[in-house]
Amino acid sequence: MEDILITDALTGRAIAVAPDGNAARVSEGEDWHLSPSVFFPGCSLLNYAPALVSVLADFLAQAGVADGTSLLCCGKILDFEENGAARRAAADEALRAAVAAAGVKRIVAACPNCAAALKRALSGGEGAPAVRVVPLPQALAEMGCSIDEDAVARVLQAKGRAADGEVRLWVHDSCPDRGDYGFGRGVRALLPASLLIEENLEPASRCCGSTARAAGRFEAALAQGARRGDEAASHGASALVTACMSCAPSLALAQEALPVVHYLEFLCDYPMDWRTAARPMALRFLLEDKGDVPVSAGRDFLRLAPCAGEAL
Repeated sequence: MEDILITDALTGRAIAVAPDGNAARVSEGEDWHLSPSVFFPGCSLLNYAPALVSVLADFLAQAGVADGTSLLCCGKILDFEENGAARRAAADEALRAAVAAAGVKRIVAACPNCAAALKRALSGGEGAPAVRVVPLPQALAEMGCSIDEDAVARVLQAKGRAADGEVRLWVHDSCPDRGDYGFGRGVRALLPASLLIEENLEPASRCCGSTARAAGRFEAALAQGARRGDEAASHGASALVTACMSCAPSLALAQEALPVVHYLEFLCDYPMDWRTAARPMALRFLLEDKGDVPVSAGRDFLRLAPCAGEAL
């Protein structure tokens, strides 16, 4: 398969991403232009399913919902690094400047973590641009998109669940969505109402275990994920549905009783094996203007490569 080519709306860099999400390079692309509305897929979607990034970017562009796409990292990962607060502040400042320069007024975020991080970054600092951050499932629902029962049956069958019998879906709400629940309500609006479990109609966030995993508490992470599966199963769920591509592998690794499905698998008819997908991120593009991160780490987006064609 050919590389997936995207011109980043916030940097003007044309990036070619390998179909497996394991590599990227600078490439020739379209001219950079102002983008009032930007699709922001986030690192997880880019690494786990770059083909979906391309499909969604084209779909949103054709519908007039997004003028461009940015592959940047939201910067949340910096919180877990040495001197993280200072680095996060610098990354937020650079992001605000890039957003202002691109004329962005609206960001459609595919990841709950990114949405929360973007809201934080764009609300702080003097002269911060006025930007609305919209959850992708909410935007898709407002566009009239929906998931039908046949699509649910096909994806669950591909994941090894028998097609016979009643299908009941339990939505797992991610922690960063807590409060607004734009992702949780958007996913429920997309899913067939007939398959939703009554006790799960209102969003309620409980951690999948990813926070504990990030802190190195792996047993606690698995226990949290298992509890989420047990809760859903106790209400007769056939599958766990999530809007977060960080939650999906965490829940899949923690329990085997229920298949785990990201809602985009249903919407795009694109079943994924989350146990196989659960691997370290190969691509993270941070908007940092310091030279202290080697290009080989795949991190420094502004210095992605000194010349076209150089690999990360």
